[in-house]
Amino acid sequence: MKLTKEERTKLTYEIGDIIEQKCRRCVYNKSSEESFNVTVCPTCPTGVELLQLGRYFDSGERNRRGLKKNTPAGLTPEFVRKLNEQGIPDIEISIMFDRSGSYVSKLKRQWQKEGLWVGTTALVIGYEC
Repeated sequence: MKLTKEERTKLTYEIGDIIEQKCRRCVYNKSSEESFNVTVCPTCPTGVELLQLGRYFDSGERNRRGLKKNTPAGLTPEFVRKLNEQGIPDIEISIMFDRSGSYVSKLKRQWQKEGLWVGTTALVIGYEC
C-alpha cells in the first residue's frame, strides 16, 4: 500500500502525538525527562502500536544496493588459485582487477557455496619478524 504525501504527514504527526502523550510517562521507560530517549519497547502496548504504525512507512520494496558489477573477465577460480600459489594475496588480486580489497575473498566464499572453490578461502601469509 503506497501512502500519499498527506497520509504520510498525518501518520508522522500521529506517531509524534503518541510519543508525546504516552511514551514520556511510560513506566517501561526508565530514563529521566531531560535525557528522554525514544526506544520502542516490545513489552509496552504503546510500543507495539508504534511498530504497527511504522510498518506503513515500509510498504515499498527497498533497493539500497547499487548496480551489481559483473565479475571481470579472466577472474576465475583457476586464475585466483594460480596467483595464490605464487604467493599473491587476495587483496592484491582485487586491486589488479580494480575492485575493493575484500572482493576476491567474498568471491571465493561465493564460489565455495557454488562448489567451484575447494579448500580455504583465506590466504595466510607468514611474516618474518
